[in-house]
Amino acid sequence: MKVMFLLSLCLLIPTLAGKAKVDPVKDKIVRIAPVDNKRVAEITSILNDQLSGFGQPYWNRETWDKLKQSGKYNKVLKEADRIVLQGIPGWDEDLYMGMFTRGDSQSGKDMLSRRIRALVSLVWAECLTNESKYIGAVEQALKEIINQKTWVNPRNYNKKNFDGLVELSTASYSHTIAQTLYLLDDKLKSGIRDEAINALYKRAFEPLLRTIQTKNDDHGWLTGTNNWNAVCLSGVTCAALLVIPSKEERAVFVSIAERYIKNFVAGFLDDGYCTEGLSYFNYGFGRYTLLRESILKATNGKIDLFSDNPKIANIARFLPNMEIINGIYPAIADCRQYSKPSSGILRYLSWSLGEDLPNYGSIALEGRTNDLQEDLMHAFPYFQKIHPSNQPQSPKEYKLRSWFDVAGVLTVRPERTHPHSMGATLKGGNNQEHHNHNDLGSFTIVVGNEILAGDPGLIPYTAKTFSSQRYEYKTLGSYGHPVPLISGKQQRQGAGAMAEILLNDFTPHEDVLKMDLSSAYEIPGIKHLTREFRYSRGETEKLQVTDQFEFSSPELFETALITRGVGKVISDSQLLVEGKTEKMLVTFTSNRGDIFIESEEINEDTNAPYSRIAIRIRNPVKNGKLTVLFSPVR
Repeated sequence: MKVMFLLSLCLLIPTLAGKAKVDPVKDKIVRIAPVDNKRVAEITSILNDQLSGFGQPYWNRETWDKLKQSGKYNKVLKEADRIVLQGIPGWDEDLYMGMFTRGDSQSGKDMLSRRIRALVSLVWAECLTNESKYIGAVEQALKEIINQKTWVNPRNYNKKNFDGLVELSTASYSHTIAQTLYLLDDKLKSGIRDEAINALYKRAFEPLLRTIQTKNDDHGWLTGTNNWNAVCLSGVTCAALLVIPSKEERAVFVSIAERYIKNFVAGFLDDGYCTEGLSYFNYGFGRYTLLRESILKATNGKIDLFSDNPKIANIARFLPNMEIINGIYPAIADCRQYSKPSSGILRYLSWSLGEDLPNYGSIALEGRTNDLQEDLMHAFPYFQKIHPSNQPQSPKEYKLRSWFDVAGVLTVRPERTHPHSMGATLKGGNNQEHHNHNDLGSFTIVVGNEILAGDPGLIPYTAKTFSSQRYEYKTLGSYGHPVPLISGKQQRQGAGAMAEILLNDFTPHEDVLKMDLSSAYEIPGIKHLTREFRYSRGETEKLQVTDQFEFSSPELFETALITRGVGKVISDSQLLVEGKTEKMLVTFTSNRGDIFIESEEINEDTNAPYSRIAIRIRNPVKNGKLTVLFSPVR
């Protein structure tokens, strides 16, 4: 194989430089270093002789026939029939280059996704039926995908380099193509298989090994701590385990994954909190579970990425601990409102760790085969064989609150749930978190099954989203969050803007969280700015948000209510917020005189505009207190 030259370099080149000085701030980060020969040999000795992937090849008819007979995949078969007639979606150069011509990366990304998803449907259909009805379409799709201009997401694309970059889309393409070869085995013509494997070496395996060898900066995600690390390592490593004949070569990729995946885990706070938010937890940690499962299977359970890190158990609890009430979660960071945890991940974690996590039972596999790897992992659950005694039990007792003490994030819940209960998530943190919004002191309020106030979530990605202009979007900056605005100045970006927790006092009847937000605002004369949340339980829940402030000279002060409901003025001090089925009363008071409100519609996402209702002290003041009280209307 053509990788052997690079492999030998990785194994034999000595370290030329001495030990680098450890940055005390980043002392948990595993840096790029030559491949560990000793560890490669150890892994080689325990790897399966045979290639290993998710599920079973098509010829294991017992398992595939059972899946077909279940009736779950009838939609998949219909979709595959359509693709046979129409072909996979074509390559659209205009859509792909829209990132550079229009600042639109999403259209190109969606085009790439549609093409690979078409291949996935065809592969499922052929494995389910074993009639060779779809094999011609599979081979044609493989040819087109192998030879398409690039596998790289346009947002990450370098015009000078069509190939040789492993990023999120490349990783997904690599794993899916390799999984296709594994599942369909000898059904595929040898020429197609060879073309596909050569493409994997060229576009994934060799570029990654080159970075390890030369320490170039092409793949900074190796030392990154966000979802990129897990997604890319999972895609390339799992692909290698699926197609590379040499055990030693496969062991090199396992050793790389084993070493650098530690950086992804380091990105979670010690309390298990994921600063990227729920959606990216599903994505990033979902890929971590794929990597863990793949290596677990390839080594017959001898290498387990869960076993040596106690933080994993805390990370597993992130999803249930973030639920507010009634299956509703806050849209913190780049996450849409009403996003849900992956039930498959919950089931996987619950079974693998013996945790009593809720919602593990319903895995939405029916009609869902967009992700070949994830769907196969749950359709063919190897993890249950490794941990047969960990079958999940009923969820643990109801929790009045979930407190992430490191993150400074609190979720509060009522004494009991009923149709019109109110709960909330209250956020501290800092303004340099992964997929950060400038949102210190933000909150999300749920009444019944509706989000009636709080964090609006994310907007569609553009070229601007991940540039220095990111916070010019109102939804990403503090303007679009329910936090203070001081003389028109929003919160600043960076780790120096942090919510210092001053008080956390939790009782069965009332939870109090107080934080200092002064560092978030570049106001020369700011003496102090605190925000206190007071959540009361009882016959009717209440959330009181109180801002206290002092400046060296008079400043304008306001806070905001963010809602996709309808705000109706009841009096000079009250609003009624109406959702589709729920209502909430908002009462505001100040010790510094006249308050007025002003509403503005923000429509940075045409599908989901929202209102920013400013609650403003009319005249500049040197100090004062502004209180907003939220309570459900039953």
